[in-house]
Amino acid sequence: MDFVDIIKKIIDQNVRISICYGVVTATNVSPNSVDIELSGSSTSVTDVRYLASYSPSVSDVVVCLVNKGDVLVLGDLA
Repeated sequence: MDFVDIIKKIIDQNVRISICYGVVTATNVSPNSVDIELSGSSTSVTDVRYLASYSPSVSDVVVCLVNKGDVLVLGDLA
């Protein structure tokens, strides 16, 4: 399955994915996850998974995908 197939599947299923920013408030070792505060919120979201290519640090400003209640950190802003 390539990128185009994934996008078609998302469209067919009427999935609403949004992109937002957040700030890392804590890093966790087991499992590898972070706690983040999403833009516009003062509440932390805990145990958020991130891509293997990202090495998180507290105070990183990150780009996140949000699908309903699921959040995935894609990486930090340069």
